[in-house]
Amino acid sequence: MKKLLVFAVVLVSVAAFAAVNLDVFGAYHFTLSASPTDAASLTYLTFGGAAMFEVAEGVEIGGGVGLAYFLKGVEDFLPEASQTKMTLDLLVVAKYFLPIDDFSGLTFKGYGGLSVPNFTKFDALGYVVGIGLYYTFDLVDFKFGVGAGIEMRTYKDKRSATTIPVGALLNVRF
Repeated sequence: MKKLLVFAVVLVSVAAFAAVNLDVFGAYHFTLSASPTDAASLTYLTFGGAAMFEVAEGVEIGGGVGLAYFLKGVEDFLPEASQTKMTLDLLVVAKYFLPIDDFSGLTFKGYGGLSVPNFTKFDALGYVVGIGLYYTFDLVDFKFGVGAGIEMRTYKDKRSATTIPVGALLNVRF
């Protein structure tokens, strides 16, 4: 019990003195391929946030929550989410910022995690994996980037989709 208490105190201390950043993201997804093929017209929006810790100069890792709101094609692709047309994504995120000049740079972002259709359908649990590249404007304690990437979602019964997310990334440093 004492070891657990010491570990908890050390963990809280490290988190309190860490460089914590808040990421807010959003994107529109174009479908490259989907299975079943009836879901080829699948389009959706994603948005969410993540708490990020800077572990080295320009390198951040963290975790967050995202939502995917399906605009069309959800009935064919993921019937479990057709009631709300949404999925809850629990994500692990890694980023690298490569400066170009004093006010801009490239942000490379990779993420992955679990996806829960309709917020409660854990029996239809799937996963989401993606990478992205953003051109980012660095304004001291605030970064704003626009870019694109590739994302894959897979659920039970061999249902999957590969999409191109085009969107924005906002980073606030505390």
